[in-house]
Amino acid sequence: MAGDGISQTPGAAAPWWKSGYVWLIVALTLAALAGGLFTVYLAMQAPPEPVPGTSGARLGDNAALEPALQARNRTSIRNGEAMGRSAAPRPDAGAPQD
Repeated sequence: MAGDGISQTPGAAAPWWKSGYVWLIVALTLAALAGGLFTVYLAMQAPPEPVPGTSGARLGDNAALEPALQARNRTSIRNGEAMGRSAAPRPDAGAPQD
């Protein structure tokens, strides 16, 4: 190895391209860039048409939403009572005081 013109000393640093960490950083950066470009490509595509009749609630069909509305109202009443508010708002709550 004495004739190749490169002196190898025990403490000498290797060239940057021989370090595995450099290629790890480059690979992760390129993977993130490719993923971002693919996401932009997908976002620019036309959305698929929704399939009719697959959702539980249809327009004008309030029976399917009734359990969710009841649960929401029950929870809001419980939260109001826990904070010291009455269950129903007073009719004069928004009236200006004289």
